Amino acid sequence: MSSSKYAVLLMSLLLFVNLGCSSTEKDPTTVGEGGKVFEGWAGPPEDPKKKPLEYYYMKRVNRASPKAVERRSGAMMQETCTSGAALTAKADFMRKMIGETLTGAEGVSDGESTGKVVVAEFNGKVKGINTRECRPLKQVQPEAPGIEWEECECVMFARVPGGKDAIVAKAQDVEKK
Repeated sequence: MSSSKYAVLLMSLLLFVNLGCSSTEKDPTTVGEGGKVFEGWAGPPEDPKKKPLEYYYMKRVNRASPKAVERRSGAMMQETCTSGAALTAKADFMRKMIGETLTGAEGVSDGESTGKVVVAEFNGKVKGINTRECRPLKQVQPEAPGIEWEECECVMFARVPGGKDAIVAKAQDVEKK
């Protein structure tokens, strides 16, 4: 079987598995398996189902530092992996949150240029991007404690006053001008 046939078979299998998981409850605030959504709007970290939905959650995958991996230090791998995830999330959190919120939003025709204005507007309103939780992505290996933290995924979040509605309203206001 050719590699392109393998690719088609793999993609079909992934689509089938993903569709099969789509009936499960979606929780943008949790890392883990089971077809859960990792990004989106929800309530506060202590009760994500509580309204108003003013918190945006974003998944970030990262790797431990090469020095931590070389030393085989589990604690150092965990620290560098999770802190690196937080740092990279901060770099594109606003752009991603605004971009996904405005994609397909009613009354917003030019999401890209409008989004740039809205990012500038909300940069000062969104204070602190926090880590909700992180988990290692590798298997636990008894002979190499901590190696599971060589790669990790974390859910980051920030409170946005007014939530998604505030972002869409600002974008609509920008487009009217």
